[in-house]
Amino acid sequence: MFSNIQRRHVIIGMLFLCWVVGFIDKTAINIAIIPISEEFGLSSDHQGMIISAFFLAYSMTQLIGGYLVDRFGARRVLSSAVAVWSLGTAVSGAVSNAVGLAAARAVTGAGEAVFPAGGSVAITEHFEKSQMARAKSVLQSGASVGFAVGSIVITALIAAHSWQMMFYVLGGVGICMSIALFFVMKPVDDQSVAKAKVEKVSEKKRIGALLKNSLTWKITLVYFFTNIVFWGLQSWLPSYWVKVKGMSMVQMGAYSMIPPALGFISFLTCGWLLDRYFHQKEKYLICIGSAVSAIFIYLMANEESIPLAFAYLSVSNVFLNAISISVFVSIMKHFPQNTVGTATGLINSLAQLGSFASPMLIGAVLSATNQNYGIAFSVIVACAVLVCIIATTFPAVHGKKPVEQTA
Repeated sequence: MFSNIQRRHVIIGMLFLCWVVGFIDKTAINIAIIPISEEFGLSSDHQGMIISAFFLAYSMTQLIGGYLVDRFGARRVLSSAVAVWSLGTAVSGAVSNAVGLAAARAVTGAGEAVFPAGGSVAITEHFEKSQMARAKSVLQSGASVGFAVGSIVITALIAAHSWQMMFYVLGGVGICMSIALFFVMKPVDDQSVAKAKVEKVSEKKRIGALLKNSLTWKITLVYFFTNIVFWGLQSWLPSYWVKVKGMSMVQMGAYSMIPPALGFISFLTCGWLLDRYFHQKEKYLICIGSAVSAIFIYLMANEESIPLAFAYLSVSNVFLNAISISVFVSIMKHFPQNTVGTATGLINSLAQLGSFASPMLIGAVLSATNQNYGIAFSVIVACAVLVCIIATTFPAVHGKKPVEQTA
């Protein structure tokens, strides 16, 4: 048996590893779509729709997932979610047409949709408010590690075997992780005691208070446009590097490790900054992150040198991570504990519509402009500027207590 202190670190470590695997699964299609499009003869529009299938399901099931975590706890819901997305990943390797691939990616998206809310609830169950940003930053940094490791793993598996085998391997690893997570997250007495102390509020009042809170909608808009920026880059940069810059798949995969590797450090640094210097002042970090990201995405899009372009991309990735962690920390720190899952699910559900629309939006821009990536990158920069503008409307300093429930 783990002690209480040991258990919370083991749990956050296990959640971190699951999210590493989850992000490898999530982004595998961005690289695999290159050989898949050749095999299936797909246009840019069709490629965008396949990539977006994940995000449609991801968005539609966020709210349901958050509600389930609030009602049934993190252990059962999170372990089941990892199993579902891993099955979807494995099935992706068995399909023989674009429709089947889109359906399999939708299953993967539905499973992964539960994880952001579930991870936040698990953190509120095991960490004090003064430690939540750092705990969440560790969990969020799994995304950067997933991107960094995934670039090599995915390209290596495709080059050595096939895109189908790549999906089979990732799915099998995920199934093993779901079983391990279930046994690691055994209930402890302190958790049930803490839950008993949470004030009982009717579902109608709880949801009503969430919907009436203006901060809910401002955070949603910020994350919506951030997702357009982030997934617009992640979905189309692999094709840009290979088709426009003339990089090989392996070379592109190696270079693509750099931005998320720095992103890992940035997540941990931002978590410390949020707890230490930006407590209840998350808007400032969001404004800084969006402004700097817009500048460096513009520089990347206009840079001929590949190493320098990746350097600019790396800087933009660091500051996009600052926005992401600030969004989730704001939810954990400024909403009641018994609403964190639902709030995260609602905000992420609506914001992920940006992730869903982004691959199709950029694909449509490329089709309409004869593959002009300069115009596509301009759309992405404009969305980053919108994030900064919206963040300025946040309260400068939130109240010292979480958002109160209202009748």
